[in-house]
Amino acid sequence: MPNANATNGNPPNLPSNVLLFTPTTQQTAHSLLNGSVFTRLAASGQTEPAQLAEALRSVDESFCLCHRNVILIFDSDAEGKDVQDAHHEHFRVVCLALKDKDINLNVAGCVHDASTALEAGFQLDELNSTSVLVIDLMAEDGEE
Repeated sequence: MPNANATNGNPPNLPSNVLLFTPTTQQTAHSLLNGSVFTRLAASGQTEPAQLAEALRSVDESFCLCHRNVILIFDSDAEGKDVQDAHHEHFRVVCLALKDKDINLNVAGCVHDASTALEAGFQLDELNSTSVLVIDLMAEDGEE
């Protein structure tokens, strides 16, 4: 049975572990899909998703996405610089933004310097040139 929201122009309701990432530039979607280094950061259980989103408001979406209590930092070789150095700088920027808002990480839920999104716990599927379906494979059942 089709989702009723899909027929009236509203987006369908997605499962809680799914995000439709629509960055402002096509290059960001391309960088995410073609990334070569990924870091997953999980905020502590006491952190509300809205708090995390607010803390990351000043962080450039060209290398970072946030969904619920998880952050994915991504970098690709196509950016023309040492991808590891760039990735570690982006990691530093995100960590400083979290520190400024007193947000702690759940170390057990973090994955550093993975070579694929899948290794970082995410499945990525291109929907079109500017949209990526992001599935958090490490989300626990029952999380809201």
